[in-house]
Parts: sequence; C-alpha cells; structure tokens
Amino acid sequence: MEAQGPKRNIRLLKANYIKEFAFLGQGEDPLDVNKCFVDLNTLQSKEESAIRQAEAEAERIGVGVTPQAQSLFDALSKTLPVRWDKSTIVVMNEVRVSSPYLPESVTGGTPAANERVRKVVEFEKKRLQSRYGGQ
Repeated sequence: MEAQGPKRNIRLLKANYIKEFAFLGQGEDPLDVNKCFVDLNTLQSKEESAIRQAEAEAERIGVGVTPQAQSLFDALSKTLPVRWDKSTIVVMNEVRVSSPYLPESVTGGTPAANERVRKVVEFEKKRLQSRYGGQ
C-alpha cells in the first residue's frame, strides 16, 4: 500500500506529561485512516534499534562503582575497547583494572597493552585530582 499525500511525523506523548493545551480550531484530521499509512516495519525497526542502543549504553555504566571509576572507564573507552566485569574494567579483553583503579591496579595483557592502559590510568588519575582537588 502506498502512502498518499504529504508525509507527516507523529509523536505520541504520555497524557501525564501534558500540563495544558488550547483548542485552536478544527483542522484536517492528520490521522484520518483513509489518508494515513503507518509503515509498521519501519516503526518496528526503529524500536529495535533504540532498544539495542539503550542496552549498549546501559552496559557502559558501572554498577556500584565510584564516579571516578566511571570517569576512568569513559576515558579508556575513547580509544580502547572496554567493558565492565562487575566492578573491574576489562580493556581489550585482556587487561584488567580493579579497584582502587590506580596504575598499580592494572594487571594482565601483553606488556605493551598493560603499559598503555597504565599510562591512561595515570593520566586520568592526575586529571581527576586536579578536577576534584585530590579527593
């Protein structure tokens, strides 16, 4: 079935989000079933994409970790593949950074990978100390 007439974007809102509204007059019904076509496949695809993105973003948030640990994770994630394993940051699937998230807390991986992660941890530690005054 082909859509006829101009394309229209429709936004659905929860009723409790509406504080007030004003009736401006009667116009053409944008949801007239004789003139409206909803592409359910496109809607389903957008929904699935949004769910995948939300799940990926949720995996990037550490559970039960300090804001400084999350900042370190975010800094590492800018240049390296990282993931959380409970409260341990796993970098490149081989290097692990455990609490208290100091250069001495970096273990595993090849010597080069380990050193690279240590340098990022050291830099981020200094940056956080200057931001939070050594907390």
